[in-house]
Amino acid sequence: MQSERMNEVDPMDARLTRALERTPAVEVPAGFAARVAAQVPVRRAVAVVPARYGFLAARVGMAVLSVALVVMAMRTTGHSVLWVALEWLLCAELAGLAGWLGGVWKPVRS
Repeated sequence: MQSERMNEVDPMDARLTRALERTPAVEVPAGFAARVAAQVPVRRAVAVVPARYGFLAARVGMAVLSVALVVMAMRTTGHSVLWVALEWLLCAELAGLAGWLGGVWKPVRS
């Protein structure tokens, strides 16, 4: 009984395998690409303005450092070496930011 089922399934399996292995004939009509390209809407150019968050952050940092230096100079005059070292460190940071912005920053024309 089982051998009869196997005989019935084998021709069906063979036909299915042949049908799946056959490659379909693909025909692209002439002018197909041109018709599709004609239907695509025209894209307008988009002007992208670069964000300048780094420069803004550097300017805010310079302002904060300047205020911090003025406050430290008024309150820590004649105190320990720690405050003098901290003041020099803030001065070095301010000089670094000023040098970085001075060499790179260019005004934006409107």
